[in-house]
Amino acid sequence: MTENAPTYTAEELARIEEFEAPYLQKIAERGITQNDIDALNTINHQVLATKKQNKDDIILWLLKHSNFATEDYIDPYIFSQYLRKNNIEIERPLWIAPNNRMGNYHNDFSVDNKYHIFDFKIGGNDAAPDWKWYETQDYYFPEFKIYNDVYIRYFDGTCELWNYPEEQFPPVYEHSTLYDEHTHKIYITGGLGSGDRQRQNITEIYALDLETKDIQKIEASGESPPCLHSHKVKIWNRDLIEMRDGYILHKGIAIKNVYVWYFNLKTKTWLKQESEKYQHWIIQSDQREELFLKISQDILKMEEEKFYSAEFIEEHKAHIFKDYKYQPKYQLYPQLYYAHEDIYVSKIEDFPYLNIIHQCILHGQVYHCFEEYNRLEVVFGVSATEEFQQFIINDLKSKLKQISGHDVIAEKVMD
Repeated sequence: MTENAPTYTAEELARIEEFEAPYLQKIAERGITQNDIDALNTINHQVLATKKQNKDDIILWLLKHSNFATEDYIDPYIFSQYLRKNNIEIERPLWIAPNNRMGNYHNDFSVDNKYHIFDFKIGGNDAAPDWKWYETQDYYFPEFKIYNDVYIRYFDGTCELWNYPEEQFPPVYEHSTLYDEHTHKIYITGGLGSGDRQRQNITEIYALDLETKDIQKIEASGESPPCLHSHKVKIWNRDLIEMRDGYILHKGIAIKNVYVWYFNLKTKTWLKQESEKYQHWIIQSDQREELFLKISQDILKMEEEKFYSAEFIEEHKAHIFKDYKYQPKYQLYPQLYYAHEDIYVSKIEDFPYLNIIHQCILHGQVYHCFEEYNRLEVVFGVSATEEFQQFIINDLKSKLKQISGHDVIAEKVMD
């Protein structure tokens, strides 16, 4: 929206133009035409009856220039701006190459795989959901699109792009995949989507055959995880897929998955590890506002390391707090998880997402706190009494209100 558009000084504009110049030169050398962009519009809005390998020149050109690690890379935002400035009509959203998407999943293959594949990418989306919208159902940026294609790059540098009917393979992102070297299939597990895929709130598994490039849904029995996504996978003895970590959907809210799930490819049956039961709470502001957990950590780290001058740190804080019109009491963050003098707290960074997990032990009771977006999730074992849970939850609510300045509410979302 124009009222929120950034304004730049002449010096800043000069730096932007210098940065964009090499990208614009490569785009101009290609000589983009309206026919090229019509081909992109077609791939974004076509309805397929069967799978199709896309060989359009503009698609292959964008695939070649989509690898951020190479000199040939072209920034997709700059490409879009170039089209606007040259009055080339775009039917939104503009097609985005797999390498430049969010939420797609890829595997790097070993050099001795049968098909000489270097890596692949499946699905993804072309705009990250806002942290508030992420917690609702299907509200995304206006240009948000979910893809259902497969990109394969071979060791000789060639690549392929395969498109599929949505009935055969629905659009998906934040899924996980694994390659079975014995069957030469890629198993696509879970993920978020739209329409029926999202509303059913189940975890689907698809098999991509690298010989034929066909994708087939595996019809499953047993209790499925409720829309498992951003999870980790491994395969046991050729036919048992293990899925752990990540998130599940619960009443439209993505919450931390604390169970381990298994899918038996031989019997096509879901299994869940039943060794423990958990009680799951969410603490957040009543308006789902920022709780300043990550911001508090970052500021405290800057102050502790003393790498930056005091003046720089104060300017940095002022810049952050200006956007929120509130200065959090970030100094209280180190005491957030210390509800009692006898408590033990261990901090874990959950790589690769770098979400912070705190494991807490008080009087023999173990519970975990997950810092997620604009909320805190607390998971107790089934043996934790209601009295103990309320003591911990009330203490966290009190401190979070002091840090964030917002009224804070807590809800038990799952037993």
